Amino acid sequence: MLTRLRGGDDGIGLVLVLGMGAILTGLMIISTTTAIRSLSSSREHVSFESALSVADGGIDVGLARARVVYVDDNADNYLIPAPVESSGCNDTAVAWPFAAQPTPEQERTWARAELERIADVTGCLKTGKNGEYAILKPAGRQVIYSLGWSPRRDAAEVKRRLIKAEYLFTPYAPEHAILTSGNLQLDSSTTVTSAPPNDPLLAAVHTNGTISVTSGNPTVFGPVTQNGSGPSASSNNFMANPTDTVLGAPKESIPFEGALAVWTSNRTSNPPGGWYDLCPDGTVRTANGASPCAGTTMVNLSAGGSFRGWSVDRSGTVPVWSGGSEIKVNGFSGTYYVHQGDVLNPASNTGSPVPNLTVIASSVAMTCDKVGGNITWGSTDPLAPSLDNTWLIADQDLKTESNYQAGSASGGTVISGFFIAGDQMEMSTSSNGAYGAVIAADQCDPASGSPVDANIIKNPSIYYDPNAQAPFTDVINNTLWLEYAG
Repeated sequence: MLTRLRGGDDGIGLVLVLGMGAILTGLMIISTTTAIRSLSSSREHVSFESALSVADGGIDVGLARARVVYVDDNADNYLIPAPVESSGCNDTAVAWPFAAQPTPEQERTWARAELERIADVTGCLKTGKNGEYAILKPAGRQVIYSLGWSPRRDAAEVKRRLIKAEYLFTPYAPEHAILTSGNLQLDSSTTVTSAPPNDPLLAAVHTNGTISVTSGNPTVFGPVTQNGSGPSASSNNFMANPTDTVLGAPKESIPFEGALAVWTSNRTSNPPGGWYDLCPDGTVRTANGASPCAGTTMVNLSAGGSFRGWSVDRSGTVPVWSGGSEIKVNGFSGTYYVHQGDVLNPASNTGSPVPNLTVIASSVAMTCDKVGGNITWGSTDPLAPSLDNTWLIADQDLKTESNYQAGSASGGTVISGFFIAGDQMEMSTSSNGAYGAVIAADQCDPASGSPVDANIIKNPSIYYDPNAQAPFTDVINNTLWLEYAG
């Protein structure tokens, strides 16, 4: 009897083992299927997000190209596709087809169809980091469309995303009294505050490198920040820094394209005192030509003499234009654009300030073998800029020396301007004041024989004007960024 019972138990155990095996096998199948579906879903999600990323990259490319064309032409002439397009995407420019404001569905359908067509044109389908994209800038519209495909347009499981970005061109306005891309040395009795009646705490200092203080206790009322990882300098007079030491901050963009871009955008502005191109051949010309020094000759100084206080020495690699005391004594206002040359101002500090004065120096090339484009300036003080918000602009180095005063603030009115160096900046103007903002783009490392080998602000009082705008533009994508879903 017991034997038979034990035999029955063996049969039940076998059934249980087989049943459990079937259950486990089912669970394994379900788990595997779920994992496969999750993996597939994850791949699709990554591909979907990658399509958005590559489309957004296309928007960045379009905005960058639009800005370059705007700087060159002083107008929003960028089109893509176009009959001749530098990126190789050559086709007929696309016109805006709607007489009235379309619905979002109509605009999405039109833009997507055009971008799919453009992507079939040779050279118009571009490869991004996460896939492929095509961009569209229709004629007469400040808008760029970008369609992104991931992993690529012809993939079996391709995902696509469509983005629209509207933009405006607005003047560049830095948020710092002093902004440099390279290392910055703040020394001695330098004072950085705001021009009254503005809040002194707005007068910030930032470098994308590191800040050092080698002597004295410079005073800065706004935040003092750096993006570099070097040692953190300190001053007892860093008013907005809790521990008196330099704080870390993100990198700041400096969109300075060079003196030529300023000439292109502003030469027809009719500034107080007039505009004068000071040319490599020793002539002074009007700015009515298609390029610098292509205008009408006013005077030829190649054999000597002076014009409105300016004379030229052509014995070196590039001409050196000197602004003598006559500029100040006679109040020769104007915007003086020194084309492919250097500027040296040896004038004494006698005489009254010049009513309106702006000096710009361009280099022979904007690559890092720059020749010319340096300014060394002192003594000759301007009451106000000639070109709006602009004191001195140098493609290469800019150096201001002692006894220099630029601008003022009185009764709530601020007269200010920018000091801009394409490479390095040195300001050592004793205790005199400079109203506006200081920018050093550090596009190239210090060149042998150039006037400045490091960014140094030593002794001046800088009065920041937060309302000033630089004489060059920046693309601001601040009106709309929109994804068309579906």
